Amino acid sequence: MKPYNELGHVALGTTLRHLATQVSKDAENTYKQFGFEIEPKWFPVFYVLASTGADSVVNIAKKISHSHVSVSKIIKEMKVADLIDSYKSNEDSRITLVMLNERALAMLPAMQNQCEAIDLAMKQLTEETGIDLWQALTVIDRHLRFRPISSRVNEDKADIHIVDYAPKYQNAFKALNVEWISQYWTLEEPDYNALNDPEGYILNQSGAILIALDKGRAVGCCALIKIDNNNYELAKMAVSPDVQGKGVGLLLGKKIIERAILMKVKRLYLESNTVLVPALKLYEKLGFKPIEGAVSPYERCNVQMELHLPHVKAK
Repeated sequence: MKPYNELGHVALGTTLRHLATQVSKDAENTYKQFGFEIEPKWFPVFYVLASTGADSVVNIAKKISHSHVSVSKIIKEMKVADLIDSYKSNEDSRITLVMLNERALAMLPAMQNQCEAIDLAMKQLTEETGIDLWQALTVIDRHLRFRPISSRVNEDKADIHIVDYAPKYQNAFKALNVEWISQYWTLEEPDYNALNDPEGYILNQSGAILIALDKGRAVGCCALIKIDNNNYELAKMAVSPDVQGKGVGLLLGKKIIERAILMKVKRLYLESNTVLVPALKLYEKLGFKPIEGAVSPYERCNVQMELHLPHVKAK
């Protein structure tokens, strides 16, 4: 057997714990350097309140992806440290809003200086290593969120399989969509927004993009674009002519619906055109029904469809 320190990916959990411990301990040194007198674990809550002015525990928890319990605990600790004020909402007396007090607000210049310095230090680290740690962690988190390592073990290695979007697929994502759109129409502003910046326009807005791979080559794609918490648009679905007829579109459609269900989306909406007969048949096969929706931002849209998704209870 290999020595433990040569296990590589197998020892990933241990390495991540060591890295998290190292970064957490060093954070205390950084805070001291800038005179930013708070506990590092308070920073996400402090930053959100510095940005919003006042907010509820529920909203803060959603924004920083923490549990309600952990945010409540941090708020209590910050109150003891004399950094937080709270009051009842004027709109709903059942809701308590919290905000930074004058003492905390006086710390904002120190926080800003620290954020800028850390950003610069991490850019230097990226130049030294050739690895953008933040981007790497963000992409890995996105890929493991709905397909954890445990589900990948002994996974069926079919020629065509579906993966989450990663930066290396951006060119393919754009090319696949440009190909089918330009066959009938010209690209419009919403197309450029999504295709030129899929992370900013789709992924960072709580959306999702799936990529179909044929023996490692990107041959199809599909996206979920957030409309609101309950409604998402199924968009930017494209399949390379090279693999049409192999069921890639149907596989993508099923996987994107499965993802929407996992995301607890209640309704999917899409826009299309009557000239795209195979696409419309595919949508019908997936369960979409024609509707008359709001005015579309796309000139090419003359068909609108929706699919109501089954409710999934949390385990």
